Amino acid sequence: MAITNKHKKARVFRDFLISKNTINMFKEDEIDTAVLFRGAYKINEENKQFMIIINDSIYITMQALLIRDVPDDKRDAMLTVINQLQFEYPTVKYVLTPDNHLMTSITFHGTDTTMDPSTILMCTVEYFKVLNDTHYKRFLDVL
Repeated sequence: MAITNKHKKARVFRDFLISKNTINMFKEDEIDTAVLFRGAYKINEENKQFMIIINDSIYITMQALLIRDVPDDKRDAMLTVINQLQFEYPTVKYVLTPDNHLMTSITFHGTDTTMDPSTILMCTVEYFKVLNDTHYKRFLDVL
């Protein structure tokens, strides 16, 4: 197997997690297009699964499924909340998939020599704190 950019960036991220003794917070998987670091964060007494997606591009993405199966009759109201949050927090993206799943993502930039794993991890944790404290209630209010 050839070593590609995703492998180099994943090694940098993995080495950081090991150095901070946080590697056990993640399960690492490799798929054809990316290396995935899967974790969970407790929101509203429920573990929300997220992953750090490292691919061959200059992007590293945190992506999470927040609510599975938003009812069809709540779709428009949820889209209104999502749109408002996009204005309030432009660096965090929310999407309601065609299957009515509420997803979120944050994108970071970096190569194996320029990425900053501490920033990726810190921003992910800080985002989940804000989600827990403010955003998630707004989603639940729609439901």
